[in-house]
Amino acid sequence: MRSRDSGPRVIRTLGLPICLAVLATAPASLAQQGPTAEDRASARVLGTEGTRLADANNCAGAVPKLDAAEKLFHAPTTLDRLGECQIALGQLVAGTENLNRVVREVLPPNSPPAFLAAQKRAQQAYAAALPRIGSLRIHVEGVAVDQVTVTVDGVSVPTALFDNSRPTDPGSHEVKATAPGYLSTTATAALKDGGDTSVALHLAPDPSAQVAAPVPAASASVAVAAPSAAPAPPAPPPPAQSGGGNGVAIASFVVGGVGIAVGSILGIMALGTKSTLDSHCVNKACLAPPSQQSNINSLGTQATISTVGFGVGVVGVAVGVILLAVSHGGSASTGSTPPPPQVSPWVGIGSAGVGGTF
Repeated sequence: MRSRDSGPRVIRTLGLPICLAVLATAPASLAQQGPTAEDRASARVLGTEGTRLADANNCAGAVPKLDAAEKLFHAPTTLDRLGECQIALGQLVAGTENLNRVVREVLPPNSPPAFLAAQKRAQQAYAAALPRIGSLRIHVEGVAVDQVTVTVDGVSVPTALFDNSRPTDPGSHEVKATAPGYLSTTATAALKDGGDTSVALHLAPDPSAQVAAPVPAASASVAVAAPSAAPAPPAPPPPAQSGGGNGVAIASFVVGGVGIAVGSILGIMALGTKSTLDSHCVNKACLAPPSQQSNINSLGTQATISTVGFGVGVVGVAVGVILLAVSHGGSASTGSTPPPPQVSPWVGIGSAGVGGTF
């Protein structure tokens, strides 16, 4: 047993120089396709730091650096140390898979001695860790397999592994199952080194996610045919707009009355002016003196305005009568019969107008 343990310690002591030498002289045939010079240089730096941390038993810090170095540039020496550190951290499944890659890798005859040593080292570590891997069997009830999602420590489990052995690291694991419309369920699986355990998960329907029963076709048709509410009564017809016609008729009467009044007043004034001028006529010869020139001019103006005023008054009164008749004719259809309009012009001393009832 003592001689068997001394080998790994010697190799671990020489691991850092060997890693540096291999990363510096690794042939292109062992590298990833198309690595750049920066990739190789970065892999060398990361591999050196990771190996130093692994030699110091700091695998938690070594794993990220060794993993990054392997992704940039593959080397059996780097992958071997990565697998060993993963096993030391309890990640037996991932560690043995990486070691198995190193063991099964076909090395060319002219490979560096460090690669051959790393392959032998990986084979020893793989053989020692493989029996420690546990087996977990998951069984799901209450829901179809294609509808359920199962995770172990947050990692999804393919449905093909349900009711089959799943290689799992030793330790305590959270197994969770979820499905639409069902309550999620969780179980804890404790695995010892090389142990075998099973977990049964039963999913119950979620009461809050129950879908209402579909409505029968007959009921649905009745519901559609039934009116949602009684029809609203028809709106009453708008009242006859008689006020507007009466207003225009009254305005026409006012304009006509003013026109008649103005025509009457100026007509009376024109008659007075003519009478004054006629006093200067002798034997039908009218020769007005120059002092009556203003009366002559006023007579013409008064006669013209009087004629226009009477014309406007007559037209206004006629229009008012027509509009009022039309308006009352429209209101007769509603059943009311208003009294006929009465219009009577009047003339006074120095004034005139129109009166009436509408």
